[in-house]
Amino acid sequence: MKRLALLLVVLTVILSSTFAQVTLTFWHSMGDYAKLPLDQLVAEFNRTHPGIEVRAIYQGTYDETVTKMKSALLVGAGPDLAMVNIEHIQIFTQDNALMPLDNLLSADPELSPEDFVEQFWPAILREGIAYAIPFNISALVLYYNRDLFRQAGLDPERPPTTWAEMEEMARALTVVDTKRGRTLQHGLLWAVDHMFYQFEPLVWQNGGEIFAEDMSRCLLDSEIGIETLRRWAGWFDEGLSPRDLTVEEGMQSFMMGRVAMGAMTSGGIRYGLENLPWDLGVAVLPMNKEKATTMGGGSLAIMNHVSEEKRDAAWTFIKWMVQEKNTLMWYERTGYMPVKKSALDSLEIQLIWKRFPQLKAPIDSIPYARPRPVHENIIEIRNILFNTVERVRQGVDDPETAFLSVVPRVNELLK
Repeated sequence: MKRLALLLVVLTVILSSTFAQVTLTFWHSMGDYAKLPLDQLVAEFNRTHPGIEVRAIYQGTYDETVTKMKSALLVGAGPDLAMVNIEHIQIFTQDNALMPLDNLLSADPELSPEDFVEQFWPAILREGIAYAIPFNISALVLYYNRDLFRQAGLDPERPPTTWAEMEEMARALTVVDTKRGRTLQHGLLWAVDHMFYQFEPLVWQNGGEIFAEDMSRCLLDSEIGIETLRRWAGWFDEGLSPRDLTVEEGMQSFMMGRVAMGAMTSGGIRYGLENLPWDLGVAVLPMNKEKATTMGGGSLAIMNHVSEEKRDAAWTFIKWMVQEKNTLMWYERTGYMPVKKSALDSLEIQLIWKRFPQLKAPIDSIPYARPRPVHENIIEIRNILFNTVERVRQGVDDPETAFLSVVPRVNELLK
């Protein structure tokens, strides 16, 4: 009996160690509609990997997640891995908070930088080192109300391809009650949010740059920068885009059918298809001198403080999340683009386009997609630039001088 009892104890210890579970805390910024497919991916990973449990915890917007992570890491806490906005990687690499992934990549035959879409991989590099893996990458695209196009006598199969066409169509789509002197329907929504997201591609499309290549100075006080601001401000002055609505309020008006088209993230395409009561169209952003769009979204990163056991478990999770079938599921359920080349070449993506043709626009945007500028002070810089264009949008400041007055402040932060 003693031997049997001892044998049972030994077997219990062996089995316990064999099936011991590594628990990973995963912080992310996917709220609302995107949270459900993310939770489903995590649940499927947990089901198929009994030795690992990933606990996905929503932390708010990208900027809110940054604030929480910085505070937690200061006291030795925080997640084991996190969804990090690609422009925020710089903030955490300065503090050595993110684990460099080059050694894991070089030692793993299952994953290589060459597997990823060419335009996406540089977004997660800092000084040539990979600190994250692309996952929820989006592009700014043009959403438009196909029903309103038809009502205005416009062909919904031919959205605008240039600024001039967009302005002309916006005029046709703007409806004004002349007796009461108010606009009932705006043709265009191009307000800018606090991330400065919607203004960036306008500068690039106009042949300009926002910053010097080495991020040593801001170039928005150039002739092209001022010209871009002037052209954009004209859309509000003419009444094509609503001056009295923030970007969030404007999006609500768009959903209600009171705005005909606007620049929005591809990550919301499926939400729009499932919730809008009218026929949604999605197209590549109109160009001016050049084609360009802003590439945004996030990546998956491992914290530098984790144990070797958690590092290996986190790496297993990340590799699984970017498998072709998973990145395609994520794309179809949200609008965030597949990150693997194989996914773009797959039969499945062709079938997705047949089911949801609106999802093709972000893929067509990839050749012209540019990563967002990165700097350790980028959040503060963005806030300055956002406040500047916001005052111009509201008619408070002159577009001819607005950038001239703030670029010196931005340059101080770039030093």
